[in-house]
Amino acid sequence: MNLSKKLKKFSGKNVLLLQGPVGGFFRKIATKIPKANVYKVNFNGGDFFFYPFKSINYTKSLAELEDFYKKLFEEKQIQVIIMYNDCRKVHEIAVNVAKQMGIEVWIFEEGYIRPNFITFEKDGVNANSTLPREKEFYLSQKKFDKDFKFKTFSSTFKNMAFASFLYWLFAFLFSWYFNNSLHHRSLKLFDFLPWLCSVYRKNKYKITEKSLNEKILSLKQKYFLAILQVHNDTQLSHHYKKSTEKFIEEVIISFANHAKAKSYLVFKHHPMDRGYRDYTKLIEDFSLKYNVEGRILYVHDLHLPTLLINTRGTIVINSTVGLSALYHNSPLKVMGKAFYDIEGLTYQKSLHTFWKECRAYKPDAVLHAKFRNYVIYKTQVNGNFSKILV
Repeated sequence: MNLSKKLKKFSGKNVLLLQGPVGGFFRKIATKIPKANVYKVNFNGGDFFFYPFKSINYTKSLAELEDFYKKLFEEKQIQVIIMYNDCRKVHEIAVNVAKQMGIEVWIFEEGYIRPNFITFEKDGVNANSTLPREKEFYLSQKKFDKDFKFKTFSSTFKNMAFASFLYWLFAFLFSWYFNNSLHHRSLKLFDFLPWLCSVYRKNKYKITEKSLNEKILSLKQKYFLAILQVHNDTQLSHHYKKSTEKFIEEVIISFANHAKAKSYLVFKHHPMDRGYRDYTKLIEDFSLKYNVEGRILYVHDLHLPTLLINTRGTIVINSTVGLSALYHNSPLKVMGKAFYDIEGLTYQKSLHTFWKECRAYKPDAVLHAKFRNYVIYKTQVNGNFSKILV
């Protein structure tokens, strides 16, 4: 997708920006929509810091937000709404009101195809995406046989971490003015501590998990890989309805009862959750409880593509790691709701049978190529939220 061309379609319209990704991305986007009246709503001091001018500060309660949107949409004659993530409380209400009033809704999100893309999609993202779910649709697409060329980008983790710190800092400093309870994550004084803990644990795991990583690498095609998501990921609460802890237990129970005795199960921790959660004790307890001690491994920072290439099969809730698993030709079982959970790409039967049948259900190469190229063409923007090709 060419973002410049897409934004030019909003030319001359009344456009409202809600919460964007952390940083100055939305401020830049506002300058790229020609001849438009661009408005912005801030919900906390972090929003305000990155978009202080020509913005509207919302300081009231969640209960009053729907009426606020209705009045704002009418008063400014809003025609297009743009946001980052459609599952935040403040965004869900906006989407519902916008649909009632016939207003276009566009959502940015982290890239479905990573690391060189971000997502920009109309009406919904992830499980809310309007992308077709039928394999026949993709197989009939002759235009998408060839892969798209794209530019690669270096990691922006340091930029993101610094922007996140500034966002948290100003959200805290302006907590006397804004209603920080509206935010999808805590914005309290000591919420920077998990980030410090994450840095400590990352360096710690380089030492303590070295032998574990070597063991996993030696178990080619002998282990299954289960992907953990951030504990408060809105994709869990909206499209899985269970906790990460429950996912861990369900997968271990099924593995214990249905997988071959010589196989292993590897849980991969989410890097953004490193400072917030540690499931070591939980996994050890479940391993003992269900008699699979020694066969359940828990890793934090092992190279993900290497894990995907060497696994017998991958289990996800609805993480975009599922798309990486498909790319690396790994059999895939999806436990939640995901737009890529399509017959021919993923295993459609029960997790209980996946352990022994998965090798016969690798993703269809032709279907996957067409699906991937279609997704890139329709929803992906080459770049990241720090360096974007606009």
